[in-house]
Amino acid sequence: MKQRGSGKIINTSSIRGLEHLGRPGIMAYSAAKAALINFTKTLAKELAPDIQVNAVVPGFVITPNYDPVPEALKEEWISDTLIKRWIKPEEMADPFLFLATSDATTGEALIVDGGYHLK
Repeated sequence: MKQRGSGKIINTSSIRGLEHLGRPGIMAYSAAKAALINFTKTLAKELAPDIQVNAVVPGFVITPNYDPVPEALKEEWISDTLIKRWIKPEEMADPFLFLATSDATTGEALIVDGGYHLK
């Protein structure tokens, strides 16, 4: 990318990496996702102006990863979103496509969580 003089890097983090949404029991995961957000912002500074670096920060996307989670906890999480439903995996394509095609966006952590982080 440096040789070409342009490029896009899109990282995938998690809402658990946001400063107020880490969760007990998954401290290492939350810390790693927070570090990835910081890494994204720092790398954007390092590679500007030719390479844009951003991250997508998903919330509750309905995947088999949540199968072992107790139903009551899943219901609590979803009720705390503004959209009151799970995000579908196919809905996650748009944020990545936006960042992949935008030449004016860098150093951003695009939160796609149905408004959960606003609680």
